[in-house]
Amino acid sequence: MRQLTPVFPASAFFLLVACFLLSACTSGDAKTDGSTKNTGSAPKDTLTYAYHALYSSDITVPGDPVIAQKVLTVWKMFETAQIREMKPYFADSVRYDDASGMHFYGPTDSLLAFAKSDIDALDSMRFDIIMWQSAHVNDRNEDMVNIWSRERRYSRNGKADTVLMQENWKVRNGKVFAFDQYVAKK
Repeated sequence: MRQLTPVFPASAFFLLVACFLLSACTSGDAKTDGSTKNTGSAPKDTLTYAYHALYSSDITVPGDPVIAQKVLTVWKMFETAQIREMKPYFADSVRYDDASGMHFYGPTDSLLAFAKSDIDALDSMRFDIIMWQSAHVNDRNEDMVNIWSRERRYSRNGKADTVLMQENWKVRNGKVFAFDQYVAKK
């Protein structure tokens, strides 16, 4: 019987296995500097689309989770009638477009006065947050938080109203400068 001769010596085989095993070993706990920039090698988008985005299509998802935390804090403050405490989260001037067609642009103090009158007209309210998504709009250097929720309003006359709602919050330099709202038809 003929004996087969190995193509590589045994020591080379073990060295190759050891190199493979060492290169495959990672802890999975990579240290980061806390930045939320996308440092991955996402493929460049070279597709042609049927539409051009009016605002932007140069977006990184997910965005900074701290921005989402701030916006959700504002939501919780509104839900619990802590209107004055919301002021540090807003820029000096704010744009707000609500689902009923009301358009507001002006100083934060005026917006918060409007919010206070809205919440004061209620017995209580509650948000059931369905989901949120943070994103960074690269070409505008803005952050956005999109929130989907169910809003339950209980008016002082005892009438309850529940709507499905979606809001888009725009944040620049850590401050909300605009948001808009959409609700599902009843």
